[in-house]
Amino acid sequence: MPSNLDRDSAGDRPAEARTAFLTRIREAALRQFAESGYDGTSMRDIGSLVGVHAGSLYVHIKSKEDLLYQIVGEIADSGEAALRRVEAADVGAIDKLRILARIHLRWSMANPDAAKVFEREWMRLNGAQLAEVRVKRQRWADAVERIIGAGVDDGTFRDMDVALAAVAFRSVLNANYTCDGDPDVDGVKLADEFVDFLFNGWVASDRR
Repeated sequence: MPSNLDRDSAGDRPAEARTAFLTRIREAALRQFAESGYDGTSMRDIGSLVGVHAGSLYVHIKSKEDLLYQIVGEIADSGEAALRRVEAADVGAIDKLRILARIHLRWSMANPDAAKVFEREWMRLNGAQLAEVRVKRQRWADAVERIIGAGVDDGTFRDMDVALAAVAFRSVLNANYTCDGDPDVDGVKLADEFVDFLFNGWVASDRR
């Protein structure tokens, strides 16, 4: 049986209630995308989680793809903002990467569903939305390269392929969501261990 939410029109509901319900829809979509993948999730699945028929969701959202775009776009924006703060910090390359690793790992371990969707599902977007998210992700990657490159330039890191080192850094960080929010895993300790593992091969011999 349809709920009262099915009978309400967007215009009849207070703005705060509409915002709260949209948040519930996005949270439900995030959980379902993480569990079943974007392609394996239907609007009926999402509607079931929030207690409405699938058709009622279109009062609040444009499409399933638009939900994915909102989710990954917001995550990308948040990551960029954190990265800008780290890049602007008056510390060396090692400390910047260590801080960045801590931020990223602590967030993704606390939000495993969001981490999975951001890493696995963003390429399900199309057209302008895909292009926009790709640009945002590339800006993050470029900033990591700049930090590593600065470390090479000032002698902190040995002479190496900066682009490859940046890929290694991102790959190590993005592997963490296999922990799935395990409360026994310390995000700061894990971040430091990951970074130390990488730095073993990166740090110039006279800096060890």
